[in-house]
Amino acid sequence: MIRKGIAATATLLIGLSLLKADREPPQGSTSVKLAYPRKFGEPSLPKDNALTKERANLGERLFHDTILSIDGTVSCAGCHVAEFAFSDDVDLSRGFEGRLGKRNSPPIFNLAWKDHFFWDGRAKTVREQVLQPIQDHLEMAANLDRVIFRLNRQKSYREDFEKAYGSGRITSETLALALENYLLTIVSGDSKFDRVLEGKAQFSPLEDQGRKLFFTRHDKGGAGCFECHSGPHFSDFAYRNNGLKPARDLNDLGRYKITGNEEDKLLFTTPSLRNIALTSPYMHDGRLEKLADVIEHYNSPLHQSPTLDPKLKKQGLELDDGEKKALTAFLETLTDPQFVEETE
Repeated sequence: MIRKGIAATATLLIGLSLLKADREPPQGSTSVKLAYPRKFGEPSLPKDNALTKERANLGERLFHDTILSIDGTVSCAGCHVAEFAFSDDVDLSRGFEGRLGKRNSPPIFNLAWKDHFFWDGRAKTVREQVLQPIQDHLEMAANLDRVIFRLNRQKSYREDFEKAYGSGRITSETLALALENYLLTIVSGDSKFDRVLEGKAQFSPLEDQGRKLFFTRHDKGGAGCFECHSGPHFSDFAYRNNGLKPARDLNDLGRYKITGNEEDKLLFTTPSLRNIALTSPYMHDGRLEKLADVIEHYNSPLHQSPTLDPKLKKQGLELDDGEKKALTAFLETLTDPQFVEETE
């Protein structure tokens, strides 16, 4: 089933190209109109992978199927759990044979508004991103050709892929496109914060105090969180060094590994704060267990390094206990109830 937030209407889609071949969704496909808050702006949806019910349902099936892993024990959903806003509840991802990953699993919603993926931005499209965990030796550890062989052996998958992408063998390209189609339909924009903006709810006095701290600059007596966590997604998705002390055991230098540029050392993409109360533990390596720990990190002196983000207050925010509590209360208003309701 396609998740809520999507309106579907039956139609024949024409004039679209898919990858190297001129292919359009099969006749009788049900197009999907992505429902999203107006404040998000129009998403950058791929023109060669039109959203359809058949494709999104197939992608969702694949997302939850362990057939994509080397031994049939690990699925994408194993590290991206709906009740955690499609993140994980452990510091570092556990993959095939319980192998410990190198980073915390980020939440995967509102991907249609992003132009880079992973903590270091090494993938530029969702279809590029989805194939990497399948083949990573610490995650699903599969041989992609073997995965495609398995899928082609199953009649139900052959039928579902034909409904979604037309006749022909299942390929790594159509696998990636199906997963991309599903993931692009996961939209989150209905938190208490959003309902307050719409005049449908009100902040408590504590939440409102936290809101003011969040959206007020440091030099004006606030926390200045909005300077990095800005816009409707509560992130500018820029790469930043947020003052964490490097973990010696992981030796993770962030974006530097991708670019080789000294100025990119210890830089990671700024995550969205939407659903932040559901996505613990925090930071790229999951080192901070609670939301209060995150606030305390920024409230205390930061680790000094040449690439420390200039927007951050090096000596810390120096908030008092009441202000930290208020900021926590506001951040909790960014939770979308769809992730809570669906597990009840």
